[in-house]
Amino acid sequence: MFKTLRLRKFLTISSSLIVALFAGLSFLYFTIQPPKLIIPEKTDLILSNLTIWNPGLDFVSGQTLEISDGIITNIEPSKSDVSGSICTGCYAMPGLIDAHIHTPPSIAIGNRELFSLLYLQNGVTAVRDLGQFDDDLPKLIRRIESGKLAGPRMYRCGRILDGDPPSVPGAILVESAEDGKRTVAKHASQGVDCIKVYGNLSPDAFQGVSEEANLIGLPLIGHTPNSISFGDIKNFESQHYTGIPYLIKPAPIGRAYKNQDLIDMTESDINDVLNVMVMNNISFLPTNANLMSRLTVSDIERFPPSEGFKHLPEFWEIAWPSIVSHPETEAEIQTELEARAYALSFIRKANESGIDVLVGTDVIMPYVIPGEAMHQQLEIMSQALGSNEKALQAATHVNGKHIDPGKIGQIATGAYADILLFKNNPRHDLATIKNWDYAIVDGRVYSRKDVDAAVEKFDKHFRGALYSRVMNAAYKVIAGEYEASEVSNH
Repeated sequence: MFKTLRLRKFLTISSSLIVALFAGLSFLYFTIQPPKLIIPEKTDLILSNLTIWNPGLDFVSGQTLEISDGIITNIEPSKSDVSGSICTGCYAMPGLIDAHIHTPPSIAIGNRELFSLLYLQNGVTAVRDLGQFDDDLPKLIRRIESGKLAGPRMYRCGRILDGDPPSVPGAILVESAEDGKRTVAKHASQGVDCIKVYGNLSPDAFQGVSEEANLIGLPLIGHTPNSISFGDIKNFESQHYTGIPYLIKPAPIGRAYKNQDLIDMTESDINDVLNVMVMNNISFLPTNANLMSRLTVSDIERFPPSEGFKHLPEFWEIAWPSIVSHPETEAEIQTELEARAYALSFIRKANESGIDVLVGTDVIMPYVIPGEAMHQQLEIMSQALGSNEKALQAATHVNGKHIDPGKIGQIATGAYADILLFKNNPRHDLATIKNWDYAIVDGRVYSRKDVDAAVEKFDKHFRGALYSRVMNAAYKVIAGEYEASEVSNH
């Protein structure tokens, strides 16, 4: 009888402790969720007496623009001011498009909401995710589309396809041509907008992936597989500088490319590569801002983080060194700095050859801040192309042509209403682009004042003591388990 009473007491106390622990963890989880924001309703609009600027294409004043259900339905010369127009006499340009981002995993609590808001604050109205970590990314897209979350229009490639061993966490292993075809078909059935490949795909597997993607009509993009020459691929969007120096000599084992190989290219080498790209319909998406930001991991005193870093939670600074490699020696840093001029030269020559050069940032890489990095990349593109307008054309029209032709990247009848409105002319200074007055995404109008206030509210939350302590501790546990797993596997 005595033992039975003790057992009952033990079970009662244990149950109470479990309930209390669960309640405490639940309270903690909901406490570190981001603040709720009021999202504008989708509405039909008439904007009068606009100056419409499609960078690199046209600059037309005195226009009236009509929006219905998030679509631009009519553009015509203004007859008179329309009562209630939110920005009569303003300048309108297509929102910026970041063609290369990675969405934070769901375990980074609240960061999807934060990143989405930071894109908007910086005038980025569309993004393309090039390798999701979780399979619930469509849920995030639905939240944005339904008005439950403030954010840009989002496109996605699904999970990355790679060979053995996969180079990145979450990549799908593709080992044969038939396997490649099946995987691409499955991706297509899940509603992806593109197919991304990585460096360890075999020639056979890549052929299967390429054939199926072309058959279905999905853009094929990514890292040029190390075992395949640029001369053997067609209808491809090459990311970073992968494949570019390696028409003849083999690519480096275990690396996408070497800066020194880029530096060592002769004029003849460059012309050979450019000719292949033109003939084989290969476009190019460099991410120079990403490569330069990695130097902050190498030496934070010498290469301090950008202003936008203050918006991100502290745990990213703990996580970044383990996410991707960075220059570790002074010689590697100097090579990275030296290669920059060669990288910009290649961008210019590619553009002059008629090759499409897209704009993307590779957000989630070290110190690549969502939204802000787009403006860093625009500055680099302007240096390379010799013109602010050409850089903006790449970030709007060229990106749009590759991601969703006729729908994004241009203010035109039938396109989505993803527009930045300015009270002052933004045409002659890149710095003014981030200072938009109104941003329209899918017919939802965001005012500058409201977005800035929302970011300020998020700053207090994500840089607050509670969020920082919980997420820093959680990441250290996860990182420790990952390192232990790595040791046990080797």
